Amino acid sequence: METRYLQSFLKVAEVGSISRAAESLGITQPSLSHQILRLEDELGSKLFRRTARGVALTEAGRLFHARARQILDGAKEAIEDIRQLENEPSGSVILAVPHSISRLAGVALVTAFLDHAPQVSFRLVEATTGQIRGWLDLAKVDLGILVDLGPLRHLAGREIATEELFLIGPPGAYGTLAGLPDIAASHLEGLPLIMPGLPHGLRQFIDRVAADLGLVLRVRQELDAMAHMGPLISAGYGYSLLPASVIGEELAAGQVSIARVAAGVFRRTLSIVRNSEQIVTHASVRGEDLTLKVLRRLIDKGVWLANPGPALI
Repeated sequence: METRYLQSFLKVAEVGSISRAAESLGITQPSLSHQILRLEDELGSKLFRRTARGVALTEAGRLFHARARQILDGAKEAIEDIRQLENEPSGSVILAVPHSISRLAGVALVTAFLDHAPQVSFRLVEATTGQIRGWLDLAKVDLGILVDLGPLRHLAGREIATEELFLIGPPGAYGTLAGLPDIAASHLEGLPLIMPGLPHGLRQFIDRVAADLGLVLRVRQELDAMAHMGPLISAGYGYSLLPASVIGEELAAGQVSIARVAAGVFRRTLSIVRNSEQIVTHASVRGEDLTLKVLRRLIDKGVWLANPGPALI
């Protein structure tokens, strides 16, 4: 669909006359009529109906009118963004991440923007994956990191990594990352678990894998405040299934112990996602690139125990 056809369509709709629109555009009336016919053929609908005073939009024409303006405005902004690529990006970027990524990479993400995109106003938001999905659907954030996407609809995702969940227990119950024991999945049954409540994405994932394995889990305490998991487990109040990044400080201090479950059966996929109906800005492209570089560096350094996905390779 050629943009000049859209411009011609909008001009005819504005003045209500093909002859006056042709004169305003500096083209002949037959040429303009041909453009409108080509556009109608492509859309498969009549866009104008003749009236005593000229032409008026049909129902299809009224619907297409708003979309045509959006298309032209988007094309104009895209051209301007491309022309500005040699300049430092400016504007704002909102990145929403789950708690595990915030704890793992939050400081590194903020400093990356301060150092490499100083003119971009960067906002890091921590939330559950359900909240992030809702914000992406409503275009309230530019980028989000989601787990196990499911149906995408109008969202576009790039796989970042696969991440393992480990069984975390009180000190001495299991081992350390350096000497990681592997336990059977059946060991989970009967343990008093501290878990996020539904509909938290981590809880949904664990419940789904447990059901596939035929396990019946006993949840002693539901807790969405992930920062409190470590102290409660350390004090002997229960066990949990968590990414190592959530419990890294407690592991390093020997306050909790860790075990792999059934050779790593609890593995989830993380993706960086944007709303494909939202205009892609120079700032958001730079933001996505910086986010991926930070996460890849954390994997390479062994700080994030994850396997890189296609977006990080």
